[in-house]
Amino acid sequence: MGKVSETYKARDVEEIVDIYLYRPWGYALAVGAHKLRMTPNQISIIGMMVGVVSGLLFIPLNPWINVIGIFMWMLGQALDGADGQLARMANMKSRLGRMLDGISDAVKFASLYLSVGYRLYLATGEWWVWPVVVSAGLAHSYQSSLADFYRNAYLFFVEKPGTAEIESVVALTKDRAEMPWKGNFLEKLLLGGYIRYSKRQEEFAERSGGLIGLTTSYFGPDIPLELKAFYRSQNKSLLKYYNALTTNTRMIVFVFSWAVGNFWIFFAFDLVVLNILMFALMTVIQKKADVAVAAEIEKFKPTPDRE
Repeated sequence: MGKVSETYKARDVEEIVDIYLYRPWGYALAVGAHKLRMTPNQISIIGMMVGVVSGLLFIPLNPWINVIGIFMWMLGQALDGADGQLARMANMKSRLGRMLDGISDAVKFASLYLSVGYRLYLATGEWWVWPVVVSAGLAHSYQSSLADFYRNAYLFFVEKPGTAEIESVVALTKDRAEMPWKGNFLEKLLLGGYIRYSKRQEEFAERSGGLIGLTTSYFGPDIPLELKAFYRSQNKSLLKYYNALTTNTRMIVFVFSWAVGNFWIFFAFDLVVLNILMFALMTVIQKKADVAVAAEIEKFKPTPDRE
């Protein structure tokens, strides 16, 4: 069914941990699922259930049970990649699949945060454990949504617009209003939450979203190669920071926190380190790149003498 690399979204946005661990494992799972005639959505649901169980296994103080939880988390991550890999290799991509994939991630991390929070509550008996846990979960949600947007913005500019999973709130709201409930109940139901998620992304990344809209109005799907190359030169180095806001770096810190017996390190990393990184990206680093890209877009915009 081809090579593992053919199931990447794009080489630039892939993390080292994914390339050498989760993508090969996920590819094997995707090939097996394809032979069993499973769908990407079914894999997403299985991965979500595995992730939920993984989180629960961190409640006990037994280190061997916790180790099983770590390996189950890794399996859940491989399944999380396998659903997208299967969708790409079998041309089964869908908006419903993207929504289920996002819900799967949210539910898995909710299980992890709440389970570790309960463990800390049992150890301390202090009520303030829960505000810390909930705050860290909310921070994670915003960090991941921002990273998701900019990784897709990179795909839009550098690969091609069709590979990016970015839809405007206006278009999503219109689609949902026109979609009948009959035969589309689950998708229409989930679209309500997806619209709120997309609205948050648009508010957080308003400047970059404007660049995408401007580029679309000027060039449609045919972005000039020189503009693609310029965007890549300004943004490729930023991908490692956006990747840090998602899963792998966060889970490396989580395992370290578990190994040294102090989960407060994990929550402090979420609330302090990653929040500082997120706001630095939003207010300074990405702004500088966007200003440069905006100037470059104007150089290539269609004019009467270029038409």
